Amino acid sequence: RRQRQMCIRDRVSDDLIMGIMGERLQEDDCKVGFLLDGFPRTIPQAEALKVLLADLGIELDAAVNLNVPRDVILDRLTTRRTCTECGAIYNVKSSPPKEEGKCDKCGGPVVQRDDETEEAISNRLDVYNEKTAPLAGFYESEGMLLTISATSSDAVIDAIKQRLGM
Repeated sequence: RRQRQMCIRDRVSDDLIMGIMGERLQEDDCKVGFLLDGFPRTIPQAEALKVLLADLGIELDAAVNLNVPRDVILDRLTTRRTCTECGAIYNVKSSPPKEEGKCDKCGGPVVQRDDETEEAISNRLDVYNEKTAPLAGFYESEGMLLTISATSSDAVIDAIKQRLGM
């Protein structure tokens, strides 16, 4: 089901996405600030976002690039397991369920999702490298790229806050 949803999302036009973004960024909770995660995904979307933000009188503070080596990503995701009942997430290396294959919270089955196999993740990373990775150069040329090493997840939030002066 999740893979089908991802395919559908890939086919949504940039115009539709930008319309949704334009509406969402005008909501009251965005007036004090917002964080976009997973958007923009392409340079045309980044260019459209720049125009949209200018039209709305909003200035983008930064684009954060979390730098993680491919082997670390593969290891993190291929060792992740998810409860099919409640969605709890485990890692077979760092935080496994107490009983193998059984959720600590609800007792449901804990499985590896189809999109978390090495092949599926490698395909996703290839698409990322082709379509999304060039955004780093785009935002670097705009003078707003913050690249953070994310090999240790505990330090990421503090590093971002420090770089943004928070």
